[in-house]
Amino acid sequence: MSNNKLLIINGPGLSDLSNYNEMGYDDLTLAIVQQKCSEACESFGLEMDFRQNDDEAELLSVLIEDIDNFDALIINPAGHSQASSIGLDMYSAVINKITNQGKPVVEVRIENIFKQGNNKPLQGPESGVGFVGGLGMHSYVLAIKAINKKLSNK
Repeated sequence: MSNNKLLIINGPGLSDLSNYNEMGYDDLTLAIVQQKCSEACESFGLEMDFRQNDDEAELLSVLIEDIDNFDALIINPAGHSQASSIGLDMYSAVINKITNQGKPVVEVRIENIFKQGNNKPLQGPESGVGFVGGLGMHSYVLAIKAINKKLSNK
């Protein structure tokens, strides 16, 4: 079994997923997402730390302080997508620092952000960050599969 550790962070607004029910993701809760992620990680032998934080500054602080304890990151930044109190530049700098360490990073989105008028993920393709979105909780599962593949090829 692998001893690779995966950090999954969910940003502001993801503690209550009831607003996604209107988008066709009926009865989706963060607990369900966490359970599915746990099952996927277990099937690959990955250790998982699943977190949610509504405080953007604290979320980035966790990334800065804890990323050395993890081999990969999946992040759903949610509230960072539009108006952010800490700024997109700071978010990008932290994520780029992680990818520069050679750690795989995948940004996930439950919804199709392109359909909602957003024009791109928070990280462009030049950053080395993967992106999976618009597939409900399956976005997370696909991201876990991709992370596992990247870690297996190291």
